[in-house]
Parts: sequence; structure tokens; C-alpha cells
Amino acid sequence: MILNRSELEELLQTRLPPGVEGISGVTHDSRAAGPGDAFVAVSGFKRDGAEFAPEAVRRGAVLVVAERELTGLPVVVVRDAREALARLAAAVCGHPSHRIPVYGITGTNGKTTTSYALHAVFSGAGPCGLLSTAEIIVGRERRPALRTTPEAPEVQSALDGMLRAGMERVVMEVSSHGVELKRVAHTRFAGALFTNLSRDHLDLHPTMEHYYRAKRRLLEWAEGPKLSNADDEWGLRLAGEVEGVLTFGRTPRADYRIEGVEDGGAGMRFRLRHPEGVLELESPLLGDYNVSNVAGAAALALAAGIPEETVVRAVREMPQIPGRFERIGCGQDFEVVVDYAHTDVGLAAVLEVARALAGRSGGRVICVFGAAGERDKAKRPKMGAVSTRLADWSVVTTDDAYSEDPGEIARQVAAGAAPGRYEVILDRLEAIRRALRLARRGDVVVVAGKGHERVQHLPEGDVPFHDASAIRALLRQDGEVEVARRSG
Repeated sequence: MILNRSELEELLQTRLPPGVEGISGVTHDSRAAGPGDAFVAVSGFKRDGAEFAPEAVRRGAVLVVAERELTGLPVVVVRDAREALARLAAAVCGHPSHRIPVYGITGTNGKTTTSYALHAVFSGAGPCGLLSTAEIIVGRERRPALRTTPEAPEVQSALDGMLRAGMERVVMEVSSHGVELKRVAHTRFAGALFTNLSRDHLDLHPTMEHYYRAKRRLLEWAEGPKLSNADDEWGLRLAGEVEGVLTFGRTPRADYRIEGVEDGGAGMRFRLRHPEGVLELESPLLGDYNVSNVAGAAALALAAGIPEETVVRAVREMPQIPGRFERIGCGQDFEVVVDYAHTDVGLAAVLEVARALAGRSGGRVICVFGAAGERDKAKRPKMGAVSTRLADWSVVTTDDAYSEDPGEIARQVAAGAAPGRYEVILDRLEAIRRALRLARRGDVVVVAGKGHERVQHLPEGDVPFHDASAIRALLRQDGEVEVARRSG
């Protein structure tokens, strides 16, 4: 919608430059600027958006919103450009979150799985959109996501699109970056859930306390049901600090209590005791941590008024989640799993499930993983320690190195690894090939870190890379070689 001059001045709480009568769009990306747009110059981690304001104006932007004066441009100065970006984006899109219930999911681990589980349950009651780390889903349309929580214009545009497409609810993953950088500011949340907290993103947040407070803010904003994981110390603390928060977990004091967990081989079974009764749930997702994820989603859905039978059916029938303990099958006699685990806690959870899976057939666990560059360096040796403790063999490789030296990152990971239980192969494709060729009948190969992602960020530039696709190609390639050998 078009915002006129008086509306803009009210939103920005300042006078506009002469000649600016209104805007029809807003962006922070000068390359996306067009006629009638406002360009908001936000400071990035490496560059100041004000540098790109002239380009935005050349492309047709009629207003620049910045935190300082810029000579020769139609500029309005604000105290907080990110706040202004979020405010303008919500207004230009007509405040879609005021017209469609949005449910936010936050936490260090389990956000995507919980979001998919909640989306599956809500979809059983009516059309539901999903904004996740892995993809954006609107009805039957699916497209890859660029980041966990996109910038404010993309968030508001996606919500508006979902509203126009007839979605009745939206599930959104909300990262601490999304909160701290105001990407979800001016979004109304109908409900929210906190999964857990462990060391991550300390490149953005100076301490764990700051990280926790960013996560907590989502539940403070939520206007409807709020759920927190009582089995997590941070989750239990949050429940005591934010009014109206209900809890889920195995602890007897949880409002939504997990009981009778059983590993059925092909999935997990458990009971969820809640204020109105007991649900018998069966999920195709493996692992105790996924019991917690599914239970949280079921609890939030029940608190939002979804009927019990809808919850039970949706949990039983929910599909595999891209890059979250995603099992890749090409006829091989061993398991291959792709997972997004990129912290020591997440990696431990995945490898424990892999151990249980391998234990049924007396197999081994082989793990391929790395650590991201330009991120919290303290978790690198911890990941090396976890992998060599829980896997029989580890292949340390390159994740998203960004501008860092992949070899140096690998050395820091290996500093925590147990001697004689790992090797280093920096080329990710060759590392995966090595793991697949080491695997025997009954083994489980875990390829961790990248999950659903389709690009690898390297010092020399971005390159296309998708773990699941690479694995399928290698398995088919080796399978064809094996068939040829047998035929010969």
C-alpha cells in the first residue's frame, strides 16, 4: 500500500524533505530499490548501508532513511535505522500480522523441527504458512529460505503473501539475530515457544545472558499461548520470568508432561499429559530430542485450540524434515543421515540417535562435520570432542569458512578431538566420499552442519553445495561401479 507524506512523518516522527509525497515500497538493499521506494540505510556487519544510498536513488528511490545526513540526497535522519525499516515494512504491507495469527518458535536447537511439527498440526486444521530456516511454504508452494529470519521487508512481504493466499495461520522460526536486529519488530505474535538454549551466536551476543534475553523477548511479545521447555535450565528460568508461560517436558511439574517414551524403531511413541487429558502420540521422527520438539509443538497447538484428534493425526503423518536427521536411501546397506547440527550440543544429540540406530545392527557411526568461520570459535574444539567421543570415526571437513582459513578452523576443531579417532579432509565432497566408502552393512554415516543449505561460503567465494544431493550422486556413482564389477 502507498504511505502518504503525513503517514510517513507520523511513522518516522520527523519532517520529510521537500518534494517527498509518499512511498509505495521499502527496502534495505539498493539493488532491489525501484521507483517510489524508500531506501533504509542500515549498518551491516561489514559495510554501512549509507554507502549504497546514491545507487538506490539512481534506481528510483524517492526517500533515504539513515542515521546521519547524506549530502545531495532526499534524506530523513532517524535514531535507529533498523527500527525504521521494520516499522515502514509492516506499514507498507498493511500490518499483515494483525490480520493473520503468527506463531513464533525460538531457541538454539530444535526450532526447525518444532516449526515443521507445528505447521503439520495447524495444516490439519486449515491452510497454514511456514517461514523456516529450511524453506518457505505457502499452501503447496515451497521455496528455499535464505536465512532463519529474513530482514523486515521480506518478513512482512511473506506474511502479506500468505494472507493473500488464504493461509489461516503462520508458523515462523525466530532467531536471536531476528530479534536483536529488529527483523521481526512490529510483528504481532499470537503465540510463541522456546525450545532450549546452549552456546551459539556469541559472535553477535557478548554473553550467554544477552543471548538468552534476545530469545526471551519473543515470549514477552506473544499475546496468546506461550510455551517453554521445562527440561532446559534456561527454559525453566524463562517460565519463571515471563507472565503466562506454560511449560512442557518430562519433569513432573510441566503443564504438558511427556510420559512413557518408547523407541519404535521407525519412530517414537509417547504420552502427552495436558490440562484437559492425555494424548497418545506416534511420531516418525527418531530421538529423544525430537520427542521434546514434537511435544512442544503439540502443546502449543492444544493451547491454541486445535482439537486433540487433529494433533494426533498430524503428528503421526508428518513428513521428513529437510536436513533434520534426513535419511538418504539409494539402496545401500547402511544408513546415511544429513543433519543441520552445528553446535556441540546439537551434534551430540544427533550422534546419540545415530548410535542407537547403529546399535540395532551392530554397526558403527561415522561422522563428517566441520565448524563455521566467523562464528564463535570456542565451540570448535567442543565439537571435535563430541564427535570423537560418540562416533567410531570422524572426518573433519570444511563447513562455511567464510573469510577464514579452512585449514586453521579444522586444526581448532581437531584440538578437542581424541587422537586416533579422526582424519581431516578439507574438501567437503571428498570427505563425504571417504565416509561413504568406509561404511559397511549396518553402519550409520552422519553428515552434519549444513543440513538443508545449498550454498557453501568459502574464502574464494560462494559455491553451490547440497549435502543430500552430493550423497545421492556419490551413492549412485559407487552403486554403478559395484554393479559393473559384479557384471564383469
